[in-house]
Amino acid sequence: MNQTEKYLVHLFHDAGMVELCHMEDRRLDISHHRDVRSFLAAARARHAPGNLFTTLNKIDPGKWKAYAEERRQADPTKCPRTPDSCVTRYARLFFDLDPDRPTGQSSTTEELVAAETRARGLLAKLTALGWPAPLLAMSGNGWHLQYRTALPNNAETAAMLKTIYAGLASEFDDDEVLFDRSVRNPARLCALYGSIKRKGIHRDERPHRKSRCVIPDPWLQVHPRQVAGLANFYAAQSPAPMAPGAPTRPATALAPGGKGDYATLDVVAWFAAHTVYVGRLGDRVHGVKCPWTAEHSSPSPENGGDTVIFESDGGWPGFSCKHSHCTDRDIREVMTLWGDADDFCGSAFVPARRAG
Repeated sequence: MNQTEKYLVHLFHDAGMVELCHMEDRRLDISHHRDVRSFLAAARARHAPGNLFTTLNKIDPGKWKAYAEERRQADPTKCPRTPDSCVTRYARLFFDLDPDRPTGQSSTTEELVAAETRARGLLAKLTALGWPAPLLAMSGNGWHLQYRTALPNNAETAAMLKTIYAGLASEFDDDEVLFDRSVRNPARLCALYGSIKRKGIHRDERPHRKSRCVIPDPWLQVHPRQVAGLANFYAAQSPAPMAPGAPTRPATALAPGGKGDYATLDVVAWFAAHTVYVGRLGDRVHGVKCPWTAEHSSPSPENGGDTVIFESDGGWPGFSCKHSHCTDRDIREVMTLWGDADDFCGSAFVPARRAG
């Protein structure tokens, strides 16, 4: 069994149904498969010219069928691409590092080496955090890391991944190599490893290359706790979120009906007094139990990593819960719910005096 077949065995095992996408110029040829044999037959029939791609995550066959039938009524000649809404679970965390180069052209050897160096740096970082070994691939023009996982396609996962990809981009993205933060969507396509990546005109300095991958043995899953932990780490690096409409200066930080200066609110003591404080997660960030946990559709981790509070950095403290019922809730709503935030402020609010 070659590496492409081995890769597909893993992919079909985890995803169940896989989309094969053949791109030639702007034309798409789409098919969906349930087994490696039919997939390979279709891929071999379409391998040239153009490029071959696959989906990575678990597609719901029933949702896909209903969606495809609806779209075919509009245009019976086309098989549509899988939308994000038809994906039920993430089977892969996909990281893509691509050299910055002229649009529509293949990478030079030097550019490809730079992307590999950056990809191995990312690998070293995640390995140090205890993540298991990923698939490592040369895509033809850049480098990929694929981590096996099992995460629901919901608002909580989307929020975690948005935080992780933004955080990794801040560390691994520069004017030489680009960390692609857009590849986190559920129906994302990835190059079919073992196929030739054709971009632009084949030239000696910018050639078309055959993609390849190395699959770890065993290829273990990243635990959801590890994904949440990385999201919490990068969330802690961001400035404490302000409530919508909240002023940026403490002098005017007054909630409706409140008398405290909320820039001096001891948010840790406040949540501890309500017996929902869990523990410190990082600098100025703490895990807590959500005041609305009874509305959550899934249980919270023991470390409170799905709901956090941020200590003040000059403005108001912050509150964030990743559960879909709470994505729009902020520190103001907690104040309204409990009604005693003034008791935990270090000083009362003093309005600024008007000049003159």
